[in-house]
Amino acid sequence: MTERPIAYVMEQTLGNITHYLNLRRAEPMNEGGPRTWLPIEYKASRLPWTVLGGLITRRTLGPHLRDVDGVFIHTTTLALASLDYFGKKPTILSSDATPMAKRKMRSAYGNSAEIAALELAKRELYRKVFKRAAGFVAWSNWAKQSFVEDYGCRDGDVAVIPPGIDLDLFAPGNRDHELPRLLFVGGDFSRKGGDLLLDVFRRRLKGKAELNLVTGAHLPPEPGVHVHRNLKANSPELRELYATSDVFVLPTRADCYSLVCMEALAAGLPVVTTDVGGLPDVVREGDTGHVVPVDDGAALGDVLTALVADRGKREKMAGLCRADAEARYGARGNARALFEFVRSRC
Repeated sequence: MTERPIAYVMEQTLGNITHYLNLRRAEPMNEGGPRTWLPIEYKASRLPWTVLGGLITRRTLGPHLRDVDGVFIHTTTLALASLDYFGKKPTILSSDATPMAKRKMRSAYGNSAEIAALELAKRELYRKVFKRAAGFVAWSNWAKQSFVEDYGCRDGDVAVIPPGIDLDLFAPGNRDHELPRLLFVGGDFSRKGGDLLLDVFRRRLKGKAELNLVTGAHLPPEPGVHVHRNLKANSPELRELYATSDVFVLPTRADCYSLVCMEALAAGLPVVTTDVGGLPDVVREGDTGHVVPVDDGAALGDVLTALVADRGKREKMAGLCRADAEARYGARGNARALFEFVRSRC
């Protein structure tokens, strides 16, 4: 009997767009059966995206159910309106984080705390949805832990498969310059901790290093600090900054996972980030970088001062970073793992 496609419903927001494009590029080089791609474009509305996105997903997916063996939905935000479909075709849900895992980050994302009764109602709704799913893909162990502990999903039903990146786009370059270069990439300057990094640089690293800030924020020029605005993902200009910098710094206050940290590893950059969300999965402490507490300027300054002063350590870590990215974050290998897991559940 010929395999029918799996329908891949892919949310088109922020880093999820890159994830979708990487899967599409890796598709011809991977098995796992045929696939029908259903990208769901984000639309601004008075309705919450969980409602509008869910309704768009239901309308888009419905006509394909008869012709597919199963459904993959990334992210869980899109799944709420399609619960009755789960009984018709095995459905795999994917996410960088669950709603419960994100609840402590709401203020950093500019959202007010939810009323306790509303939070409980949403939790029960998601538990009902997750109970009907055939399996889950979590981007990190942090996300998996929440699927299991907060929503009662079975440990064996949750596969940890981080998104992959195109390793050919990122590689170490010429780092023979007078002062070590620190690189920060974050559109939301405050949430990503850019203000803290800038303060630490001014107090402890000025004259000892250079700081490149890739951000949409309007910042005045100052000695040793170079602001790069409006650089697009994977652009030659951005890739050149990765290739020629010495340390990547993302002291973020709220993130579920980080594609830019993975790109930094691929470029052979030691990564300094914070212990939020799934980011501790990305860094092998002491080998490929360091994880510091959120908003701890002293700890951030100590780590950066030590790396700036020790070129030999940076160079040793650079080789470990590239090797780790090749082992864990190649788009082709991670896509293969995802496609095979989904097919095994459908």
